[in-house]
Amino acid sequence: MLPFDIHSQPYATNTVAPAVGAHAARSTDPIVTRSLTVDGQTVQELVIDLRAPGIEAKPAIANDQLGTTATLAEIAAQNHAVAAINGTFFDAGSDNFPAGALELNGAFVFNASGTLLGFGNSGQTTMLRAKESLSLDVLDPSSSTSQMWPWYLNRLSTDPMRVDVLTPYFGPKTRDPHALVAEVTGGKVTSVRRGEAPIPPGGYDIELGAGEAATTIAERVHVGDPAVLTDTVLALPGQKPVPFAAYPNAIGAGPMLIDSGRIDVEPSLEGLDAPDILDAETLRSVVGTDRAGHLIFLTIHGANVWQEASIAKSLGLWNAMNLDGGSSVGLWYDGRYLTTPKRALATAIVVVRN
Repeated sequence: MLPFDIHSQPYATNTVAPAVGAHAARSTDPIVTRSLTVDGQTVQELVIDLRAPGIEAKPAIANDQLGTTATLAEIAAQNHAVAAINGTFFDAGSDNFPAGALELNGAFVFNASGTLLGFGNSGQTTMLRAKESLSLDVLDPSSSTSQMWPWYLNRLSTDPMRVDVLTPYFGPKTRDPHALVAEVTGGKVTSVRRGEAPIPPGGYDIELGAGEAATTIAERVHVGDPAVLTDTVLALPGQKPVPFAAYPNAIGAGPMLIDSGRIDVEPSLEGLDAPDILDAETLRSVVGTDRAGHLIFLTIHGANVWQEASIAKSLGLWNAMNLDGGSSVGLWYDGRYLTTPKRALATAIVVVRN
């Protein structure tokens, strides 16, 4: 636990002023950009009207495959985007897999705890502290027990006692030569094999580590068995299930900065209380919404998360969360960088015109 009350922290009086040479789009544009100085920090801002005809925001994965990276401009181009900001945390320099939740087209492709931003099909958004609970049932008629208790969704692991679910976003095939793999297509188990196996397009693989495959759980998986995979969003801290069907795309990061117009930074609730996330006065990126429902992208030249929250509030954000920071921070709009990231990225939030 982090014994920290954000409301007790002293803040300097906020001053907001346009920077010299700031670019301002026409007020009738669905995307407006500003360059500002807030509390002595250079801030780049994009304001996006998600209810404007043809405007859509959603998460994007570099190259449509977890564990890979691309420049922010390349991710924008891959998605035919007009604007983009860097996405969630990831294991840069190692396996490049994300550390924040990702949902695309109605299905989660990565689970984590943190703050979750959901995008609806009609321009609506939601933001809450959340985790996702994965459930998998393989309906073996010879057994009264159907649940497989999966640990992971699209995560690299060599734990011999694991049960994973791997989708095509993981890659074209599984990677553990000692695992037992059940392929699921069309809601049914279509094959069971040892070793590395292809991941079916439109389906997924159930991967049992070598130790788990030696237990009775493996005896309940047969070709032809129906399989039901679900992912439930649970609000933190109480872990109460939250209806989320109206938000088919979502990205998780954190900690939360602003909730209903109030500074609300409680990183321990999200498992994001590491000092390198919170305390470093570094480049920061923010995603949020204002009271009117516009989507807001911010990059800040140098701040810790509490200064970041203060700046977001001073700019009128109603809800806001921290995204990946430091070398990952980038903002791209209309074919150019407003803030240039210093490394390739695993994920982004993109804005497209349909």
